[in-house]
Amino acid sequence: KESGGKAASVSKAGAAGPLQFMPGTGRRFGLDSTSGADMRYDPQFAARANAAYMNERFEELNRNLEMAIAGYNGGEGRARRIHNEFGGASFWSERVYNEWPAETRDYVPSVLDAAWLFMHGPEYGLSFPRIDPTPSQFVLSHSTTINELTICLGNPANQATWFRVLRDLNPAYEP
Repeated sequence: KESGGKAASVSKAGAAGPLQFMPGTGRRFGLDSTSGADMRYDPQFAARANAAYMNERFEELNRNLEMAIAGYNGGEGRARRIHNEFGGASFWSERVYNEWPAETRDYVPSVLDAAWLFMHGPEYGLSFPRIDPTPSQFVLSHSTTINELTICLGNPANQATWFRVLRDLNPAYEP
């Protein structure tokens, strides 16, 4: 939801990567740029940081999933303030709900909807491909150019995406 699946996405506010971490929040969860690459762009590290972030919000907000999701989108400080001000009331409470900006009021149900559909896909005629996340290596049979390699990774119908795939899979790579 955060980036529309675009690993190189950057918001107007400066949030970056597939899960849109602000620089300070990213550093708190190990997404720094000390290696020379901004780790907020690395899908694997960003996903792990997101899980740690959400666990922290979940515990801080008395295991209130909707408030944790709202805090991710609308700010953890705001979530903490609203949670404390309204005695831990539900995100759906009219008083609490109206404390959030419109973007967050739309964001929370859309994330919950997506999670529900993912968990209950067959009930709605949806199926999701099984992906083997095990890293692998391959050996080229002959020398090749980076351009040829990106063609193999990209969408043959859209040459503009060839380098994007390589970049998204290897955010530390400098062409």
